[in-house]
Amino acid sequence: MQTSRSRIAFLTRKPARALTCAALAVAFTTAPVVLPSSAFAVSAETQTQLTETQEQVEKATATYEEAQEKLEGLQALIDQNTEDITEIEAQLPGQRAKAAEAMRVQYKYHKNTNTLLSVVLGTSSINDAISTAAYLEEIQESNNAEIERLDEMEAELETKRVELEQAKTQAKAEEKKAKDALAEAQRLRTEAQEKAEREAAEELARLAAAAKDDSDGDADQADQTVTASVASGAVNWNVTREEFVSEWTARIDAYLAGSPLAGYGSTFANAAWDNGVDPRWSPAISCIESTKGTYCFRDYNAWGWMTSTQFSSWEESITAHVAFLGSCYGPTLTPSLAQKYCPPTWQEWYSNVAGQMNII
Repeated sequence: MQTSRSRIAFLTRKPARALTCAALAVAFTTAPVVLPSSAFAVSAETQTQLTETQEQVEKATATYEEAQEKLEGLQALIDQNTEDITEIEAQLPGQRAKAAEAMRVQYKYHKNTNTLLSVVLGTSSINDAISTAAYLEEIQESNNAEIERLDEMEAELETKRVELEQAKTQAKAEEKKAKDALAEAQRLRTEAQEKAEREAAEELARLAAAAKDDSDGDADQADQTVTASVASGAVNWNVTREEFVSEWTARIDAYLAGSPLAGYGSTFANAAWDNGVDPRWSPAISCIESTKGTYCFRDYNAWGWMTSTQFSSWEESITAHVAFLGSCYGPTLTPSLAQKYCPPTWQEWYSNVAGQMNII
């Protein structure tokens, strides 16, 4: 009968890990599996902190995006008002000239009222008198309209100027709000990433010490030691969303080139930003579990993810998987999280995923 160790070795040699770590975890629940003497599972306190941090990140991100949206709307209003003001100011000199001429005509009209009346009365027929009076009235209304148009334009100009100043003031407030929210989200993501990296380093140090102190020379134990770790400090959260997504889209796209997941770098990057998750993590798991989506045990499931959800697109599954990592595992890969994701061969899995993350 094959030992659990030999069965694991046989199954993991299958192309693209046809049996995923999640499936192996179920298959070997009754079989003896060699694990380190002390487990480094995520504590309830750490999980609570992860959940709280993620909620804070989501809140800060939502505040930032809301402020940015308002800022964009205000900027559009500012641009429109500025354009309107420029147009009105360009038209005002001509309208002032028209109004001035209208006022002069009005003055002459009122000054010569008796003369004009005599013109009307001196017409040869009643129809001519009516026509002449109507003509004079039309001139009067036209002059009044030019003067009123000037008043309207000047009033509109003043209103636009007031609206512009109000919009600028509000825009400054929204810009500050957005900057503060972005800074808070950056701080939270950075702290979470650094904390996870510190914990990973501490866990690896404990594992190394435990392996060194192991006096029985167990070959299986030696074979299952961690051989790689995630490079720390590789993810810079102290940037804007646009800068973050631009950088990691290019890096992930280069990593996934030629695979079924090629071209989805922006989906991974946006999901990583939204969930405060190391952008290398989900793509690296996809490589180990399905050769970057080449051999999936379910449609659009490249991560050996034992979820009941049936996905209909890569955008949907990528976004869901990154969110799942953030809510259930934390910001980046650590030995304890590897034990949780792939219990049967977690050391090998951790080393392989870490190695791929370092490539991205």
